[in-house]
Amino acid sequence: MSVELQRLIDADPWDAGHWGILVADQESGEVLESLNAESQFVTGSTAKTFAVASALEVLGGDHRFRTPIVHTGVVTPEGRLSGDLIMVGSGDLTLGGRTTTAGSIAVPDFDHYDANAVPGMATITPQDPLAGINELARQVAATGVRHVDGDVIVDDRLWDPVSIGGVPITPTVVNDNLVDLLVTPGEPGDPATLDWRPKTAAFTVDADITTTPAGTAPSVTTDSDAAGHIQVSGTVPADAAAPFVATYQVPDPPAFARTLLVEALARNGITTSAPTVGPNPGDALPTSPEVAGLPVSATYTSPPFREYAKLINKVSHNLGANLLPPLMAVQRGQRTYEDGMAIERGVLAKAGIDPKSFTLVDGQGLPGDKAAPIAQTELLRELARWDDFSVFYDSMPSMGVDGSLANVIAPDDSAVGHIRAKTGTLIGTLDGQLALTTKALAGYIDAKSGRRLVFAIYLNDIPVASGSVADAIEIALDANEQLGAMAAAIYRSH
Repeated sequence: MSVELQRLIDADPWDAGHWGILVADQESGEVLESLNAESQFVTGSTAKTFAVASALEVLGGDHRFRTPIVHTGVVTPEGRLSGDLIMVGSGDLTLGGRTTTAGSIAVPDFDHYDANAVPGMATITPQDPLAGINELARQVAATGVRHVDGDVIVDDRLWDPVSIGGVPITPTVVNDNLVDLLVTPGEPGDPATLDWRPKTAAFTVDADITTTPAGTAPSVTTDSDAAGHIQVSGTVPADAAAPFVATYQVPDPPAFARTLLVEALARNGITTSAPTVGPNPGDALPTSPEVAGLPVSATYTSPPFREYAKLINKVSHNLGANLLPPLMAVQRGQRTYEDGMAIERGVLAKAGIDPKSFTLVDGQGLPGDKAAPIAQTELLRELARWDDFSVFYDSMPSMGVDGSLANVIAPDDSAVGHIRAKTGTLIGTLDGQLALTTKALAGYIDAKSGRRLVFAIYLNDIPVASGSVADAIEIALDANEQLGAMAAAIYRSH
């Protein structure tokens, strides 16, 4: 181990943790740094590199999601549909809600999906979260439909129902299946004001948020005491950047999407006999083969998957990563999340990654996911030989430039722009005490010497002495900078 890396490992409090490191030449495989390289470590979100790589192999970077609206019954000359309108979920992660005018997907440095985990850092994208839903409604209106006698239904049967970490992983996703809660502070002691998006009859929102003095820590919680009712409470400091973003996880994504579609139809001059708000009547759907044969009223086509890979890796998008296993399963004619994980493990084995060097149970990187540094670096070396390598490389955060690595090294550090890597973070417990379960970093370094390196750094099990969640978050952010400093040191020394 180099003197500089050893110094960073031995610094307090990082010396209390369990380290795994491997640095190798991408082309030759020559090992340059190694520590516990064959031991498995908790990966955190570096597991997403395995999921995205596998999805690129199964789906391809040019894959596009096509979400259709079909209908039963017939449309009269007056525009009256005698049957149902059915929106068929395709697994499109954004459904137009992040798509730019250039056809790319907007990716902030810190996404709203993690707003509740690290309060005060998230931003929202400027695009309309209902863009895809609105486009589908516009297309339906263009066919001449003016009234639906039947129901509006979301067909969410593309794969078998599954939840990961309490979050439904559904084929129909609108605004990441979140309601954005946008808080603007006032003067200290005054109530803060609240706005939210998307605005919909599916939810009413009540707020009890107080503005606290500048420099105090924010504390905003979201809850629900009844279906369709969101309660937002807590405090935000007077100097918080507005809007301060919190989110509410939608518990029933198909019902949410159905209401949003009914409202979008109304905005486009289409009335319905069915209620706007209520459960999604999935039991009334024809069989899936029958739905596939119905007339198509509208279709929304997504940007290519290469754009989704950027979103998943650059901001560590958990829902996006967890959509990949069932999407791979469907692509191979299967139906379950575990089918997709088996496909992922098969792709990795075919790529030459020793199955004994990793344990992967989800796309996100929850505590069950483990990998040895050698598994991670062998994946990175193998990816460099793939036709879609540029897609994967471009999806990774650039250190000092964007995504989860935008601010981990100083702007004038010579390593800025020369490191592409994926972060991983988990906070949990160790022997009954709050701990930083893992901080990880893995990717590519275009070293000062001119050669390209692959690297994996894992730091597991740093105790949080105070037991404070806020302190745990602070330690995780500090660890991000520590691993960034290690990657920058590797850039300069090799």
